[in-house]
This record gives sequence, C-alpha cells and structure tokens, in this order.
Amino acid sequence: MRPSDLAAAAKTRVALRAGSARLTRIQSGVSAAEIARAVGVSRTTVGDWEAGRKVPTAEHALAYGKALAALERRAA
Repeated sequence: MRPSDLAAAAKTRVALRAGSARLTRIQSGVSAAEIARAVGVSRTTVGDWEAGRKVPTAEHALAYGKALAALERRAA
C-alpha cells in the first residue's frame, strides 16, 4: 500500500470514529448496504465501523472512502 493510500485510510478511520463518514453517507443518499457491496463486507460490518464498535483494516478503510466518494459523485 502506498503512503498516500495509508494517509487516505487513516483519514477515513478518523471520519468513521467522529461520525462524519456516516453523516456524509446519509446526506449523499448512499445506503450502508451500497457501501458494504462496494467494499465487500456486510452491511452490519459497515454499521459496526460507523458506530465505533469495530475499526476497519487499512484496506477496508481505503475502500470505504473510495466507495463513498464514487457513490457521492453518482448521487449528485
């Protein structure tokens, strides 16, 4: 994983912990199920990340951030 990917994953982890990732997802009209499909995890796992019950791996955090950005662009 490139340093820029690690930085993006860390940024997504911070957004998940702060609740801003969930808020952004909801405001963009993107469901947890859509994010889950794009990342390759269950909707429950996405909910656990957003609620702070679990922390995604760097790979999953990067995928979450990329999926959210892509789905936001599609919804706009």
